Amino acid sequence: MQSCQEEPLTVVVFAEDLLSRHGLAAILDLAPAIGTVLVETSAQLTQNKIGSADALVWDMGWDSSASEFPEVLETVTDLVEDGLPVIAILPDGEAPVIARQIGVAGVLPRKVKARQLRAALFAVAEGLSVTDPALTSPLWVPSNPPFQSISEPPTPREREVLSLLAEGLTNRAVGVRLGISENTAKFHVQAVLTKLGVSSRTEAVVHATRLGLLTL
Repeated sequence: MQSCQEEPLTVVVFAEDLLSRHGLAAILDLAPAIGTVLVETSAQLTQNKIGSADALVWDMGWDSSASEFPEVLETVTDLVEDGLPVIAILPDGEAPVIARQIGVAGVLPRKVKARQLRAALFAVAEGLSVTDPALTSPLWVPSNPPFQSISEPPTPREREVLSLLAEGLTNRAVGVRLGISENTAKFHVQAVLTKLGVSSRTEAVVHATRLGLLTL
């Protein structure tokens, strides 16, 4: 009987923490069919660096409330939209909400075993989705009270707009969904950004999730 040989994978390992980055690479390098490319900042996630990689392992770090996190999230979102399978490694105690919202192919805890991570990479490279069972239920509910970081809570209409932003809809699409004009939708989107104190849609979704304004 012939043995089944795994197709070789090129995997980008993105982690700002040095120990996490090299630890993940060491785990993956134990598999002869996996080659790794190390990236330490989102600014390095360029086409020259990624090349024709088959997947990305993204260590989300220890603190998703860091000021640079929205920029990192936006970069990873762009890669997901370009079709690169991404596995997010969550910090201890972090909910998978944000990672799921941007459409990553896999969500795994930091305590994931080496063989599980390698198996997950081959799975997402084949177009499958992978989530650790411990992260599927119960759904995360934030312990902090909502609205604690904004001076004025969003109106019911603005919350509708916020939920549509989480789906990635454009102003025109938001208007169609709500039965309002594109200009009115644009007005509501800007009001949401202003109340949340952010400058982009991605930041709005991230911040609103932390405040409990968005859930799965």
